[in-house]
Amino acid sequence: MVQRNRPRLFAVGLAMVASPAVAYLVPLFLVPAILLTLIGAYLLVWAAVGKGLWCRNCKKFSRF
Repeated sequence: MVQRNRPRLFAVGLAMVASPAVAYLVPLFLVPAILLTLIGAYLLVWAAVGKGLWCRNCKKFSRF
């Protein structure tokens, strides 16, 4: 099991979820903002539900 820093995952996830604010100012960044928002939401879930744990062998979240 590999554990990542949960506060850092949460902070990066929040920053990525906030990326549509930049796309509002510069419409050219709309597609990357959508991708970053989805990835940021995944990081938020990983930090909250997955507790920042990742199994390298099984590639699944730990439930414990």
